[in-house]
Amino acid sequence: MTEQAPLRLQLPTEAGFPHASMPTASAEELCAPAGGLDLQELVDAPRRTLETEYKGWRNLDNPEDQVEIARDVAAIANSGGGQILFGFNEATLAPIDTDPFGTVCTQEHVLRLTRRWLEPAPRCEVLAVRSSAGDLHPVIRIAGHGTVPVCARRSAPFVPESCRVSRGDVYIRRHRQPQRLGPPLIETGCIETAQEWAPLIRRCVRQDREAVLGMIEAVLEDRRPSRPLQQELTDWHIAARRAFLTLVPRSPWAERLARCHYALSYALELQSPDLLDHAQMPEFLRRCAFDAQKLFPAGQRMFDPPTRLAVRPRFVTDPAWNDGTDFLETAWLRAYPPTEVSDFWRVSPEGFVALVRGYGEDAADLNRALRRQPGTWVNPDLLARDLAELVIHARGLARFFPAPRRVLFRCDWWGLAGRELFDPAGNWPHSGTAIGDHRAVSMTVPLASLASAWPETVARLMAPVMRALEPDLLLGADWVRGQAVGWAR
Repeated sequence: MTEQAPLRLQLPTEAGFPHASMPTASAEELCAPAGGLDLQELVDAPRRTLETEYKGWRNLDNPEDQVEIARDVAAIANSGGGQILFGFNEATLAPIDTDPFGTVCTQEHVLRLTRRWLEPAPRCEVLAVRSSAGDLHPVIRIAGHGTVPVCARRSAPFVPESCRVSRGDVYIRRHRQPQRLGPPLIETGCIETAQEWAPLIRRCVRQDREAVLGMIEAVLEDRRPSRPLQQELTDWHIAARRAFLTLVPRSPWAERLARCHYALSYALELQSPDLLDHAQMPEFLRRCAFDAQKLFPAGQRMFDPPTRLAVRPRFVTDPAWNDGTDFLETAWLRAYPPTEVSDFWRVSPEGFVALVRGYGEDAADLNRALRRQPGTWVNPDLLARDLAELVIHARGLARFFPAPRRVLFRCDWWGLAGRELFDPAGNWPHSGTAIGDHRAVSMTVPLASLASAWPETVARLMAPVMRALEPDLLLGADWVRGQAVGWAR
């Protein structure tokens, strides 16, 4: 939920697991090394590092302040990524006045600043963290540079000499020995020596190598995985749905839910058989939920462990699955009293994930407001949104495994018969209702392609459902990207 401090301080979504939108700068990638819990610690116990800078309050509409922040953003990006935190005394790092005269720190301001002063503009996200003292501090998280360094796009001779910018300058974070005795200080400065170029060049070469290897893997990798893993995913997928159906009678809408639901699963193909540490799995899932909030700020995230006692995830086993390895399971149908929330999900330490739920379009309150009947429509935006969250979750969870190669997806929809396309926010052509009741899709994707090509994956996964509803309508990757801009708002 977005929270604003009094007076004129404009802040984005508050931390805990904050939303940090990335609508124009690759929402599909992680933005900085620090996660929500790390940022909380940096606010409560400030410490300036090469990747962390603290600022007082700045007016980001002021060109001089823009140049100063742009230098720091470029330097942190060129040092591998990090964050800038506002609302601190820059000498003592103590929190200062939380009601500044007019500081505005929003995603739009930072995006405009980086595009104006830096080339290439690094990916940034803006969020807010509430300190243990109750103060809100804006934070700019900055991604590391890519295959080329971030440099100044234009000169700014009008600013003080201490933070002057010249076109083409490359800035880094570095240690500087103080004039008096004491520990080294940390500063932002232009590269001056050959030694300062060395780590930046190494990171650029590594980024370029990884990009090339990812493209080679995507082209040469056999897209048909070994039969055992595909069969394991099928068994996992079916077992999750069967377990869901045993709980459906608890729902007040059991008859409709038994007919109208869908299941989304994926499995990570690993080069080594290492499993996730069971004790760390809830935290890994929370981090994935945090990542997903960049693109999906509203609502409950998929696979985000709930805190409600009745539905908190538990480790269980299922005789229908594998060799008895236990996995995390959450079932909202176990809650009392029951609600329309029916999410049922499982996550295995072996890299298997499954979600079964009823259609959001069938919610009673929503249909009363729209004067429609449950079970009569499908919203393409909701369909794409669910699949996008699944794909992004797969990419996020993969980073906790040592050597993931590909992702296998399996998705099934039941209860499509009699439904038509409908979106309360837009108009769709109507060529009738779906005849077939069930659609399914299986697909294998190289993990490297999910970084930039996740909209293509989403478009392919949703295609069977769209064909059932509108045979002549093709919604491709560009349409998914356009919808993603609205999700991030």
